[in-house]
Amino acid sequence: MDLRGVPNDMIQAFSGVACVLIGPLIQYLYNFLAHRKIPFGPIARIAVAFFFCGGAMAYAAGVQDLIYASGPCYDRPRACPASENGKLPNDINVWVQIPLYFILAVGEIFGFVTASEYAYSKAPPNMKTIVQAFVQLTACAGSALGMALSPVAKDPDLLVMYACLAGVMILSAALFYWKFSKYDKVDEELNQMNVQDEDDRASREDNSRC
Repeated sequence: MDLRGVPNDMIQAFSGVACVLIGPLIQYLYNFLAHRKIPFGPIARIAVAFFFCGGAMAYAAGVQDLIYASGPCYDRPRACPASENGKLPNDINVWVQIPLYFILAVGEIFGFVTASEYAYSKAPPNMKTIVQAFVQLTACAGSALGMALSPVAKDPDLLVMYACLAGVMILSAALFYWKFSKYDKVDEELNQMNVQDEDDRASREDNSRC
């Protein structure tokens, strides 16, 4: 892609910028829905996160299709004689990637933040740290999957890879919500059970001190 004089690291920095900008908007959405008593529980939010991640991969597939449709090297960027020994990229502006980071930011806030909150609030008081560690372990699993996909992450297979990832993520959203949506219906009940467990634990600690 043609950087047009923009440092490559600057484009990647938009991931954090997108999270900072979109975070307050999503919080406003939560308040808006809660004020109107429209249910949007944690399981629904995580399912929406899957959908947004799938949408991001679909957008990435579309961008990759644009890259492969652009000269001078088409589906072999920087790998043809016309690229002047790899110096000349395909003629497509790098800024077309920006929406991808914003879509992923929405998915990250809906998904990873909600998953961390859900795991912490529902875990037994004496296991919150362990449960949070397992939540963080999912990021490790994601990195491992990324490494496993690295052999196919090359031209001209990137378009197919992104399209497959989009399909898998959207299918995962549907299956996840179908399997776990029942927990949104008892979310408040689960919260009350956890509060009761914490109160009982505090009471036992007070009695032991006496």
